[in-house]
Amino acid sequence: MKFVVQPSALRSGETTVPGDKSISHRALMLGSIANGQTRIKGFLAGEDCLATLAALRQMGVEIEQQASDEVLINGVGLRGLSAPDSQLDMGNSGTAMRLFAGLLAGQDFNAELSGDESLSQRPMNRVIKPLGMMGAKINAKDGKPPLSIFGNSLRGIEYASPVASAQVKSAVLLAGLYAAGATAVIEPATTRDHTERMFRTMGVDLRVGTSRIDLQGGQELTATDIDVPADLSSAAFIILAAILAENVEVTILGVGVNPTRTGVIDILQDMGGDISLTNVRLFGEEPVADLIVRSSKLRGIDVDPAKVSLAIDEFPVLFVAAAAAEGKTTFSGIGELRVKESDRIAAMAEGLRALSVTVEESPDGAVVHGGKLYGGSVKSYGDHRIAMSFAIAATVAEWTVHVGETDAVNTSFPGFVECLQALGVDIVAQSGDEDSPMDGGPSTDRISVITIDGPSGSGKGTIARRVAQALGMHLLDSGALYRLVALEATNRNESDAAGERLAEIARGLKISFATDKSGQERICLDGVEVSSELRTEECGRIASIVAAKPAVRDALLVLQQEFRKAPGLVADGRDMGTNVFPDAELKIYLTASAEERAKRRHKQLNDKGIDVSLAALSRDIEDRDRRDSERSVAPLRPATDAR
Repeated sequence: MKFVVQPSALRSGETTVPGDKSISHRALMLGSIANGQTRIKGFLAGEDCLATLAALRQMGVEIEQQASDEVLINGVGLRGLSAPDSQLDMGNSGTAMRLFAGLLAGQDFNAELSGDESLSQRPMNRVIKPLGMMGAKINAKDGKPPLSIFGNSLRGIEYASPVASAQVKSAVLLAGLYAAGATAVIEPATTRDHTERMFRTMGVDLRVGTSRIDLQGGQELTATDIDVPADLSSAAFIILAAILAENVEVTILGVGVNPTRTGVIDILQDMGGDISLTNVRLFGEEPVADLIVRSSKLRGIDVDPAKVSLAIDEFPVLFVAAAAAEGKTTFSGIGELRVKESDRIAAMAEGLRALSVTVEESPDGAVVHGGKLYGGSVKSYGDHRIAMSFAIAATVAEWTVHVGETDAVNTSFPGFVECLQALGVDIVAQSGDEDSPMDGGPSTDRISVITIDGPSGSGKGTIARRVAQALGMHLLDSGALYRLVALEATNRNESDAAGERLAEIARGLKISFATDKSGQERICLDGVEVSSELRTEECGRIASIVAAKPAVRDALLVLQQEFRKAPGLVADGRDMGTNVFPDAELKIYLTASAEERAKRRHKQLNDKGIDVSLAALSRDIEDRDRRDSERSVAPLRPATDAR
């Protein structure tokens, strides 16, 4: 699935987002090992939490889903879980994998935790090591899933965690419930404390200091009703969309504002975001508020490293905030993002560059230079937060943005598209994940194509653009592809390279085409707009030479054919009707004398203040005509059925 998002802004109003994912995971697990019935309201019925629910059912826990956001758990007590009869599939959830490792390490049975392709690449030694110090027996090849857990007796330890991770902390504390003696975890920085708060709600006696948590093993949990607040990580997308919109006020109801999670609010406020909290109250031990967000102008900042652990899941959307801000934003100390569902630093940098934003990466951070975002296609690498972040970026882009591989959004924010649509955003979810430089649906031979061929300066580009706009069809300016090869070769000082080398350059082009709000074509190369550079006479001259290379034409043939998208295509060039789309429904050959074409080009250049000799233009056009018509591959000539 992919998102197609048109430039659009949120309108004022109230909205809600789904329940907190972190709290939903923990409520399921702790409710299952508590004594009595636990009712969870506001439960996040996303794919990650449903994987946790299914795993607990496999271990004998009766869980009734009474509504999409409400479940009733009949707890089995601390020692009541039973051995599963097959692997426990964690799906894409690193939280589930690491917390279950702690929960199952001290059981009297064995279990195996598996996950999808993405989860199978994530590091688990960070939990395997401390659990092993407690006596756990866990096997994992290269420290990655699947995890084979052999139930064993555990002993309490004092563990100084080298990473600021709520998942590591929670895994050790869960194992500590089953350990003999006391368990202590010392954190290098504050992380989310949902586990500790829920422990207290269920009667567990633990001591929480500034950076240390102490727990005595063997304590039983008492079932209770749990109200799950809306997830601040999900609300962050709506918050930023409202900030970037013009003259709006959006209220997001019932959001969890646990102080170990509000780093994203603090950072956006540091950047100038107008966010206020009202109706502050408690859901159990979790603070909750309604968030009022108003349109604001953001400015670039150096993000305080002390706030990193308080916003670790929200940095993808903060990258978008930085891209839309005025000035430079520096992120440091965020290396943890490289081992999330994707390498989030690399994924955000790549996607923002595709939208023409300048980003400099470092091993544990990035510098984002704010400015205008253009359109194009970006990849989310199956990472829900990357996908949603680029959907928000698209609302303020200059033209359409396609976001690929977005199925994973349902892991944390089911109803994301509908939520944005209700607030006025022009977003649709489409099947397929094609990463083509053109917009549209899947390619098919039945899609209509109109070809307009002709020599240089005949006006075919102008006519093609007008026809495409009038018919609502896509546009292929094939000459731009050859100009892009020429420009890239020139930038590399290889414009006179052999054909095979130029073909290699052609195959490696990273380009995007789109039409801006004024109807002008915009072309980006490696995320940088190059439309004006492509229109220079020198670039056109080199492109004519490049286009005569058979290897280059072969390299670009498939790329040109991929532009054939519903509802149809208008393609202009030299060989569109004869070579690229020989089955086109309508073929037009547009020409004029070299003298008339030179006069036309001379006027265009003079209107732009460029002084050039008419005679020189005539000679250049004649030279191009000769090269185009005499080349050995796909020479310029009218198709036999052209009009």
